[in-house]
Amino acid sequence: MTLAAKKSENKFATSVGTFVGPGGTNIIYPVLGVIAVIFIWSLVSWSTTQNDYPSELPGPTQTVQDSIPYIQNFFSTKNGDEGIFILTFLSLMRVAVGFVIATLIAVPLGFWIGTSEKISKMLMPLVQLGKPISPLAWLPIGITVFPGGQNLPAVFVIVITSLWATLINTALGVNKIPQDYWNVSRVLDLSRWQVITQIMIPSTLPYIFTGMRLSLGTAWLVIVAAEMLTGGTGIGFFVWDVYNTGDISLVILSLVIIGVVGLFLDQLVAFVERKVVGHTG
Repeated sequence: MTLAAKKSENKFATSVGTFVGPGGTNIIYPVLGVIAVIFIWSLVSWSTTQNDYPSELPGPTQTVQDSIPYIQNFFSTKNGDEGIFILTFLSLMRVAVGFVIATLIAVPLGFWIGTSEKISKMLMPLVQLGKPISPLAWLPIGITVFPGGQNLPAVFVIVITSLWATLINTALGVNKIPQDYWNVSRVLDLSRWQVITQIMIPSTLPYIFTGMRLSLGTAWLVIVAAEMLTGGTGIGFFVWDVYNTGDISLVILSLVIIGVVGLFLDQLVAFVERKVVGHTG
């Protein structure tokens, strides 16, 4: 075996070992957690069937059986009978548009607040006022401003509610830039653009990405709730629709899909952060 092949094999073995963990703990403990959830779920389901509950919670087996036809129809594009993949994709498109707009607003505004005491005093009270407002409280405003549609009100709510985390973390990152960096920029007489690209952005990237991860999580939460109220299409509307028809198994299936997609989005941003921050570092 060549030296290069040995190095490649050792690297692969190290990666597998890191993924599996010592004694396989990275696999064993998550599996135990899933088993515990399924066990508790089964107990709660059994309890609803044994007592005089107005409705029954389907157990894991029943949920899987009821979900199979919808899983088989996962990629359907038939109008009015779209598969869950298409519904989730439509929700993701709304999230993507709102999240990108929010990021394009939040990052420059965070830089501005972080570098100007006057702007900070003027805008931060408004940020602190808007941040605790429930996302769905913005929906009536969105419907009023953008009547007659589902996409624009939902995107409006995403933009408003996913601004705060990225904006606040960006401003915090600017405030954490060492004073020596500012002194060097003045000594070298760097232009405003050079200060932004060579000092502010590289120094604040970890804070920006932290804010983006929080904002994207908020955006995914908001779109599901917004679609329940605005109707039309999307995974959120699907949850509300199947609940109204009494298909609780499909509600559970939808929750699993929503959770998996949310986890994927978070890990996607984390992956981009590792590549970008590692490269700039």
